[in-house]
Amino acid sequence: MKYTPALLLLTTLAACGRAPEPQPEPTRAAATPTPAPTPSAIGAATDLSRYVGQYPFDPVAGGRFIDEPAVRAAVARVVPDADVRDTVLSRDATANPVAEQDGRILSWACEAHNCGPHNWAIAITSDGRDAAVCYHDQDAGVSRWYPADYRSASPDGCPSGE
Repeated sequence: MKYTPALLLLTTLAACGRAPEPQPEPTRAAATPTPAPTPSAIGAATDLSRYVGQYPFDPVAGGRFIDEPAVRAAVARVVPDADVRDTVLSRDATANPVAEQDGRILSWACEAHNCGPHNWAIAITSDGRDAAVCYHDQDAGVSRWYPADYRSASPDGCPSGE
C-alpha cells in the first residue's frame, strides 16, 4: 500500500482517536470601498503638524497622513465627488513631503508619470477641523478647489508646497 500525505494524516489522526476537522473552502471577498469617517472621527488631540517633512504615505508614530481619520473625514466633508475623493485619498500616487504653508498643513500628490496634467492637494489645519482640496485634471479640463469658495481655480495645477 502506498502512503500519501493525506492518508498518513488520516491514519495518524485515527490512531489518536480524532477525525480530521473540515477545512473551509477558500472564498474571495468582493472588494468594497471603506466608508469615509464621519466628522466625529476628528479627535481633540489631532496634531497633523507631526507629518511636516514626511511623505503622506510614510508611517509617522504609527500612522500615515493619508490614513488619519481627521484627514479622511475632512476630505469626505468638503469633496462631494466620490471619484475625486478616492483619488485624493489613494496611496497609488507620487507625492511631495507634507509641508506647512499659509498656516495649513499641505499634502500634494499626483498621478505617477503624469504629474503636471493630473495632481491634487489637501490643505488642512493642524487640528484637522478645516480643510480644502484642490483637484487638477488637465485632460478633463478640471481645476478646482473644494469647497468651491475656498480659492479661485488654479489653471496650472494645485499648490505643491515647494
